[in-house]
Amino acid sequence: MALLVGLVACTSEGGSRGDAGATRPPTTAPTTLDTQKAGTAAAGRQYRPGFVSTSDASGGRTLTVLDVTSGGGLVAAANPPPKTGDGTVTIGQSEVGLKTDAGGGRFTPFPKSRQTCSDRPRQAVYADERDGTVVWTESASTNLYSFDWCVFAYAPKTRTTTLLGNSASVSKGKEMPEAPGTSAPSIGDGKAYWATAYPTSTGKRDFGVRIVAQALDGGGEPATVADGAKLPRAAGGSVYYVRSADVSPDVPKDRYEIRKVTADGKEDVLITAAPLPTGREITALTVSGTRISWVVAAPEQQTATLYTRDGTTKKTLTFALGHAAPPTMFLRSTSKFLAWGNGSAAGDAGQYVYDFARGTLWRLGTEDGFSVVYAKGDYLAWSKLPDQPTATGTASFETARWAGAGTG
Repeated sequence: MALLVGLVACTSEGGSRGDAGATRPPTTAPTTLDTQKAGTAAAGRQYRPGFVSTSDASGGRTLTVLDVTSGGGLVAAANPPPKTGDGTVTIGQSEVGLKTDAGGGRFTPFPKSRQTCSDRPRQAVYADERDGTVVWTESASTNLYSFDWCVFAYAPKTRTTTLLGNSASVSKGKEMPEAPGTSAPSIGDGKAYWATAYPTSTGKRDFGVRIVAQALDGGGEPATVADGAKLPRAAGGSVYYVRSADVSPDVPKDRYEIRKVTADGKEDVLITAAPLPTGREITALTVSGTRISWVVAAPEQQTATLYTRDGTTKKTLTFALGHAAPPTMFLRSTSKFLAWGNGSAAGDAGQYVYDFARGTLWRLGTEDGFSVVYAKGDYLAWSKLPDQPTATGTASFETARWAGAGTG
């Protein structure tokens, strides 16, 4: 679980599975770019600075950034400081809202949902924003072995917050792990998608993994759109996802698939597939338009490869990453650029931006231990640690609008 707040499967799948037997390599002749040759992005040239958000919030709380918005603001959560004692950690309830440069950097919380989720304090761990709508995930978990979730949506037109789903509806009273990859939500046309673990009765595995969809107005119950699937990324009325043996036993261990399924789960097609050598796993996926980008990680070798494939030209670029690319890394894309950082992994902690139109690679900064980059539309937000250790040791975030001028 990507606990940045303070610092598997049935094989049935709704509808046609398309040409699942075919293997389509990412590309026939990929072009590889070296991150060590990235240029240094400069304010006023590659980007136009926005505002800097510190981690200070009212009432002694800490502000945790969860996403950048398509208007250049930040989705953030104000969290009370955790309490420790007797070997346990007690957290307080998050308050999620928007941080903008208006009013000197004011944090405006969203209204509370009228529907209750659980009676335990929860902290927000993931969020996604689209045209003012925000969906976020909260969890009461304070360990890496279990993950309960409550998913909420804020509607800007009505200025209301709605509960979209509660893990109690699928857990059957059992403690569940987080879904492999991430349980982060992704917003599509009128729906939110996320992955969840669920108890199985097959005896082969204790938990399966499925991707669910829920209307943004909270009507009805979350519906399964793909079983034995992970890393959902919405694109309009469809959602892309990954199938591999860690979540789907019917996929060979030496292969992975990236697929696209419609919101109703009736049309499911193969986008690309490739060999997956022993010890490799798919840890990240991002989609913008017809472009898909994903990471094949080799944890034991502490290396990984990032692929980005243009669905129109079929051209694929690859980047050799100088770290293990765990699921806690950050990978984001827009129609203009691809951005990533290694999260808290060891190795290359550069915060990179690849400009699609210009074919140039830039480095925003390097933050060992907290290499975070968010992207939405023309905007970026990236973490910056203090030059000198502080009492709280908290990070700030710089926002900017990407311009991309110059050559890398």
